[in-house]
Amino acid sequence: MTPTTVNVVRTHTGGTASETRTVIFVNSLATTSRMWDGVVAALPRGFEAVRYDQRDRGGANGRRPFGLDDLVDDLFEAMDAVGADAAHVVGVSLGGLVGLRAASREPRRVTSLTAMCCAARFPRDVWTARARTVRTEGLDGIVTGVIERWFTPAFREHSPEVVAGYRAMLAATDPRGYALACDVLAEADVRTDLPSISAPTLVVSAEADVANPVRDQRLIAAAVPGARHAILPGTAHLAPAARPAEVASLVCGHIASVPAR
Repeated sequence: MTPTTVNVVRTHTGGTASETRTVIFVNSLATTSRMWDGVVAALPRGFEAVRYDQRDRGGANGRRPFGLDDLVDDLFEAMDAVGADAAHVVGVSLGGLVGLRAASREPRRVTSLTAMCCAARFPRDVWTARARTVRTEGLDGIVTGVIERWFTPAFREHSPEVVAGYRAMLAATDPRGYALACDVLAEADVRTDLPSISAPTLVVSAEADVANPVRDQRLIAAAVPGARHAILPGTAHLAPAARPAEVASLVCGHIASVPAR
């Protein structure tokens, strides 16, 4: 895989090379790396922010079956593309699942982990049914329901332009890649990985998340040694899009607490 394939984007927030910390953001299903724009914009000096698109966006790697470990490989290849042997990993939903497996599989490469709005085991029946729907009907039949899970009614009312952008992002997702990613969510189970994670870990919940409720993140935080848990009030599933400044603050605070290697 080449950096072009995964659309790696680097953003330096200023500061000297010696003080720069590399953080890689892993997006959720049916979003692009642009979902982190607000979070990256809110980062202070001293960061190199790395983003990339996951396989459900299409391309050759998104048109054939793939598993969770393939998505972890993509994460590490994106890090390799920017010359980062290790990085602070921040993931949401599917991206959080990828981060959890990555931290268990290659601990030396994950300096710290922030896992948001995710579960260690997603509900198999939900994602099997979602994959079936998309394969038979395309994405049109799921867009409204997904948007309602991504954002609270209040956010949809007060920020219609943001919601419209994410509706378009969802609708532009490759249906084949989306269905294959649904297969990953239906099968993946990282519960046995959690006790082996040694990276300092922050688990973030969105209080109004019905896709991955707070109880899912409590289970993760209880199983990962030393993990901390934070809850964003009045927020639905796509927390980085709805609360970018708050998410950036949580990420920065967590990274600042990690001893330098």
